[in-house]
Amino acid sequence: MEIFITDLNKIINRRDFISAALLKLGHDDLKRFQKIKDEMHALQFLVGRMLVFEVFGGDFETLETGKVISKKAYLSLAHSNNFVVLATDEEPVGVDIEKIDEQRDFKAVARRMKFENCENATDFCKKWTAYEADFKLGNEFENPFHRFFEYKGFIICISSLKNMQCNITLRQNLPF
Repeated sequence: MEIFITDLNKIINRRDFISAALLKLGHDDLKRFQKIKDEMHALQFLVGRMLVFEVFGGDFETLETGKVISKKAYLSLAHSNNFVVLATDEEPVGVDIEKIDEQRDFKAVARRMKFENCENATDFCKKWTAYEADFKLGNEFENPFHRFFEYKGFIICISSLKNMQCNITLRQNLPF
């Protein structure tokens, strides 16, 4: 399994990257990109697709639902604030990332979601990211394994069918 993380702050003002990335988008992805009104969400979308290009070359497609798939491996994308994360594996995988925010009313959301034992924002983020990563993994899988990472004030959760005590590579040194 590999996890790729990109910090949007490193590329937000790089018009060369944005111009080149737009040229790589397929027709349907370009249409999706053009419909995104919020600049940060548009950049998150674009960087997510470029992460997939970096890892899979052109060997991927975007389904009508917006989900990205490849014949080479399973993949999952997530974003929060200035980070975009891509997880890949030979088995189904889901990933999510969430900023740890003590100011957020996480207890109200935790009650609504029926998350138990959320005493602080980190506990809440672990429950929330596991919920989201499980959704991306697929509802047909019961009792997936979770692996959590704290990264620069964020929680990243990987949801997988296998216990991931090892063999996870975190790659941050991408060309963008």
